Amino acid sequence: MIEIQGHRGVLADRHGNTLASFVEALRLGVDAIEVDVWLTSDGQLALRHDAVIDDRDIRLEKLREAKVEKHLATTTDVDIETRVPSLSETLALLRFANASEIILDIEVKTEGAAWDEYGLGIVTALSKVLAAHQDEQALRVRSFDPQIIKAMSGVLPGVPLVALSRATPSRSPGLYPSTAQDLVDAALATGASAVAPAVGILDAGLVAIAHAAGLKVFPWTLETGEEISAAAGLGVDGICVNDVAMARRALTELGKPLPPARPISLPLLHPATSA
Repeated sequence: MIEIQGHRGVLADRHGNTLASFVEALRLGVDAIEVDVWLTSDGQLALRHDAVIDDRDIRLEKLREAKVEKHLATTTDVDIETRVPSLSETLALLRFANASEIILDIEVKTEGAAWDEYGLGIVTALSKVLAAHQDEQALRVRSFDPQIIKAMSGVLPGVPLVALSRATPSRSPGLYPSTAQDLVDAALATGASAVAPAVGILDAGLVAIAHAAGLKVFPWTLETGEEISAAAGLGVDGICVNDVAMARRALTELGKPLPPARPISLPLLHPATSA
């Protein structure tokens, strides 16, 4: 089975990191929902991809002030949320949907610099929330920052960890390397159980080295059926995708099993209707 991971929910059809996007991912059917998390100035774990939008840094704002991540390329504008959701609200959504086995795959965002007070703060806040939910919700944590993954492995050893990587021209203490052997070595050294390379650096050698070391391989972000077919041919364990419906079609054509659909309805995410 190849795990379908909805990138920020369903980025092809909804604004990313919104409750509406997560509801759509559940409706279509995914194995995991990938989200991005930052720590706000009032100590909340807020879901958004970019730290700065319109010159406003989410790390310097309170949760209620943080702007929602918007994507003009989306095909619908049903998600009318006025602020970013929190991690706790997303966990509540999954409980409401009876989706405890759907993996909430949390990417911890940093600037990729040396370990600092912000890194300590977000690991502390995240570990407290996840410790309270790890017995009732499937969870996973990923990051480009090996310092984050190593710290999480020390404070919350029961939650699987993923080493994210992309092509990088130089080494940094806050970024995993991109060459296959170095990435696998760094992942093992920090306690990760999987690597997530950008699709541009995915190849048969990386998959072979990772699997030989006992690591799963979750490439990102696959945008076409051809990319999914090629990744499946390499033996990857999961795929992170923007277009969940397309991914399901591609895997069906390959004869792969699919996760079940989980349609739910949240009244606040739909226009009110008159009686």
